Amino acid sequence: MYYRQVPDFTANQVLGIIAAFAAGALAMYYLDGTMGRRRRALARDKIVGVSHDAADFVENKGKHIVDRAKGVMATRNMDRVSSTEPQSDAQLRERVQSRMGHLVSHPRAIDVSVDDGIVRLSGQVLAKELDGLLSQITDMPGVRKVHNALAVLDDPSGFGEVARQEAQATPGTQPH
Repeated sequence: MYYRQVPDFTANQVLGIIAAFAAGALAMYYLDGTMGRRRRALARDKIVGVSHDAADFVENKGKHIVDRAKGVMATRNMDRVSSTEPQSDAQLRERVQSRMGHLVSHPRAIDVSVDDGIVRLSGQVLAKELDGLLSQITDMPGVRKVHNALAVLDDPSGFGEVARQEAQATPGTQPH
């Protein structure tokens, strides 16, 4: 009996054969006379679409970074401007009102008047917001003293009640 010896293939040789087979199949798939043109066009369109998506992604990230940088710069400028002494009572009043918008839930319920650096607060405020409000306003540049004439409410449903009563007492005015 005659036995033929089978050659030993290494892993690299096997991978080479598989790669050659795959390349041939791929070439047949895309170079086919009847459907190859369509397949190539679909592949090209997918590649172009992915490249456009990547370009849009990079552009949007770039805009986001620029917007963040502008925001940081604006915040720094605001901190620099708001940390200086106000030039007038009107400017101090505007700064106090602006700060109140971040400190209380109903800033329009509080009236602010300023005379020579003395801030007078009147109107309504929630009890849980009072201490923080007074503390923040007292620490603002240009504020010499804070006169508290605020009506303290425990329940937010009471807002506007005083304004409605005043409007009924004074015809022609509307509550805030």
